[in-house]
Amino acid sequence: MSVTSLPNTVALVFAHEGHDHAATTTPTPDVSAIADAESMSGMSSTSPMPGMTASSGMSDMSGMDSMSMGVDILPVWISVIWIVALAAVLIFHCGHLVRMGGEHRWFHSAHIIMLVGMIYMYAMMAFNLTWISSTVWLWLFALTTAAMIIWMITRIVGKKPFSYLWILALIQQAAMIYMWAPMSNWVAAFTWALVVYFTLETIAWLVGLCDDGKPGRGNAVGPGDRSQVVSLGHGSALGNISMAVMAASMAYMFAGMQLMV
Repeated sequence: MSVTSLPNTVALVFAHEGHDHAATTTPTPDVSAIADAESMSGMSSTSPMPGMTASSGMSDMSGMDSMSMGVDILPVWISVIWIVALAAVLIFHCGHLVRMGGEHRWFHSAHIIMLVGMIYMYAMMAFNLTWISSTVWLWLFALTTAAMIIWMITRIVGKKPFSYLWILALIQQAAMIYMWAPMSNWVAAFTWALVVYFTLETIAWLVGLCDDGKPGRGNAVGPGDRSQVVSLGHGSALGNISMAVMAASMAYMFAGMQLMV
């Protein structure tokens, strides 16, 4: 709406000694009121979705611009439950990070980075956080994924096998890249394949199939002396549950975001 689009004359109704009178006059346009009205109109038409910044007018987090809010399985209360559960797992893994060293420390570091990213994602969905750009998260997980791939290639070339749990950790890191990518680049079939994969991983952790310390489990990847492979499994019900929560949170987030498209 602009000032020039206003009619040259408008009818005013004013009270005079208890009576209403109609008059035709040419008022001076209230420019500030018009500007405020246009501002409010612009805000209502471009109100940002979770993670959208007002300056860009586009989604800044995880490709939310492609969401059309279909089926919503991520209400605030469910997101809060996931945040609390993931925060508990984060504390658990931080304890391992402090107590352990060597390969174990790097393994838990990868999980901690993933946990922080997932907590932020759920918080973003619940509270519309825009603190950190999706580009930052995308590049962070791209770098961690690349580092893990390079490390694995080095180990394989050097004939130093490693625990297969590193493969699961690598898939998690790579999946986080996809999660933070613009949803305009998402492929529904691939997203649902990730949902199925992380659901199966959740079950595997819960029933104890991911314990690489058990003999005869084929716990190593790559050629070389497998007796030197470092077992990374928790070997405890609490540890397995923590890993299951991580995998389940990813399956649920992928499903929730895909259903919104």
